[in-house]
Amino acid sequence: MTTENVKAELACLPSEILCHLFTFLPTRQLITEIPLICQRFHTILKDDKFWNGRIRTEYAVRLPDCETKHSEYSPKKSFVAISTQKDRWRDEWDSTQTIHTALGHSATVDSVLLFENHATHRQFCLSGARDRSIRLWDLERVRTGEPDTVDAPWTVAKDETAHLGWIWNMARDSESGEVYTTSWDSTVKNWAIREGGAIQNLSSVNVGSAAQCVSVGGANREIVCTTFAKRTVVVDGRSFGVVAEHRLHKRAVIALAVKGDRIFTSSEDRMMMMVDRRMMTKPVLFEYSPTTYKSCLSLQRNQLLTSTSDGKVKLYDATNFNVLQTYTVGSYTRQTLLDHGAHLAMARSVKGYYKFSIQLKNVGNRKRRNEQMRSTGIPTF
Repeated sequence: MTTENVKAELACLPSEILCHLFTFLPTRQLITEIPLICQRFHTILKDDKFWNGRIRTEYAVRLPDCETKHSEYSPKKSFVAISTQKDRWRDEWDSTQTIHTALGHSATVDSVLLFENHATHRQFCLSGARDRSIRLWDLERVRTGEPDTVDAPWTVAKDETAHLGWIWNMARDSESGEVYTTSWDSTVKNWAIREGGAIQNLSSVNVGSAAQCVSVGGANREIVCTTFAKRTVVVDGRSFGVVAEHRLHKRAVIALAVKGDRIFTSSEDRMMMMVDRRMMTKPVLFEYSPTTYKSCLSLQRNQLLTSTSDGKVKLYDATNFNVLQTYTVGSYTRQTLLDHGAHLAMARSVKGYYKFSIQLKNVGNRKRRNEQMRSTGIPTF
């Protein structure tokens, strides 16, 4: 039977059978090759129902309405993201990955940024630490196991006196490539990473007290940061001066997430709130927790993932603060990240060790899959 005859026979099959056959093919092939075979295959694989069905049946994942109704939601992209996370964090992770320890900082590293140089496609890591320095690492050299030598160093650039206090948080503008850092010296600084790896300080602004979180997600090139002295500050990215602020919290503001005019914060006062940048005199949404505070916020497509001081992870609808999902990952949750396809969390276990856990995005209670893939073996102090 010729190839053309095979195509003709397949094209005559009912759509239900074709959809079932497609589930046995690699995802990449389904996206790049199969739609080009004929118009019918293209139509089936373009249909959102096909990808939504696979998300529900193959991964038992039920996505929240706030995500599926978002303008940026794509069932195909979500399926690929979930599939990628499953492959990345499979049970064989420990045996197939290698851990490299890069020495350079002389104190605790509180923030890292991973990014890729679009021109060279090389991957880098920028780290900020309590030794007041920032370092740019070439991950390609680290990954290949090349020795860290003077001629081929893992650290391709550094600034030993980037701040006068502990460097607490960093954020990167994906369009310009510029980096923003906050520090206990009360400043927010703007950095450019030049060709060849040089790090250049462009601007600095003093926000009055220890600067904690920073985000570049504000509208009109605005940078948002929080401080130890209860303030949430908006900085103009062009003049690099403070243009707006609010003091609606009663204690240090320790977590931040920003999307356009929506600014989400949480504080040691156990209050989580959302403030509209265009009217910062009162919160639009707020939630008070009598016993715990949110130590981290992560925002993506109307979903707000939070870590709590009692070891829980909570997923909220960012449009109304309704709780979509709650689960426990340890005795204290330090950090969470809402990735496209999974929840990532770092928490302290009851035995005093930090563990890293991954959960597929799912708000269903009965079929919730909690995949704790790795305990780091790092004791707490």
